[in-house]
Amino acid sequence: MTDSYLYLLVKSILTLLFVLGIMAAALYALRLYMGKSTAAPVKGARAVVRVITTAFLGPKRNIAVVEVAGEVLVLGLTPQSITFLTKIEDTGAKEELRKLGENKKRPLLGLFQGGM
Repeated sequence: MTDSYLYLLVKSILTLLFVLGIMAAALYALRLYMGKSTAAPVKGARAVVRVITTAFLGPKRNIAVVEVAGEVLVLGLTPQSITFLTKIEDTGAKEELRKLGENKKRPLLGLFQGGM
């Protein structure tokens, strides 16, 4: 055994720090790239298109309630198409749906896209 334990410990710690540094740099670069490639709204501004809620109907079939420029639309979603189902015009129902959409928890991936 030619190497001392202290040397091996220092070498292992430095290697670990190097790998963690590479991972942090890659995550930072990915976050910069995602910020530039997606049209993220300015903080405090409302997005033009916002998914309020979705419901699962079957394999690869969903219904989505979407707000587009102040209008609330119900859409049917399949892998091949997006179908307009109806437009919600009742003011009370619109407000309830908007409150429902605002109370949703952010997904974990959303933390990487827009921070906290």
